[in-house]
Amino acid sequence: MTVQHDMKGVAIRNMRKGDLDVVSDLAMLANPFAEKAKYRKHLEEELEEYPELAFVAFKGVSVVGYVMGDVRGSHATLEDIAVDIVDQHHGIGTLLLKTELEALQNTEAKIVVAEVHYKCASAIPFYYKHGFRISGVCRNFFGMSHDAIILELILSKTERT
Repeated sequence: MTVQHDMKGVAIRNMRKGDLDVVSDLAMLANPFAEKAKYRKHLEEELEEYPELAFVAFKGVSVVGYVMGDVRGSHATLEDIAVDIVDQHHGIGTLLLKTELEALQNTEAKIVVAEVHYKCASAIPFYYKHGFRISGVCRNFFGMSHDAIILELILSKTERT
């Protein structure tokens, strides 16, 4: 996919393997309890399997955010979305999420799930703003004593046009 959604010097493009070093740094914002080297391997595997669902936001030549997803039948998972701390609250996360949801329209996904670590619950209003709703909680989802708040968004047929 080519560059899209240019906004105030920020543009979105498909993630490339060369982005993974920066992306793995940003991933620690969304996954503060993950082991970075192990998580980088996970990111690399997701990018290989779902390159059409992995995007980066950049300003100039610097990657400032990313989003990744995967699809299993009718269910999609928003694997990660993260924006560099200095670039947060400027609409970049919204741009990334909208790009991901547009890409998911080209799949069989009907439901998008986001799993948020309970200590990152401050992200929940962001998801609510975009139509996600809490559907449950999963104890020990991210490891012992690392529970997840599960949010879901139903992709409507009107979004699929």
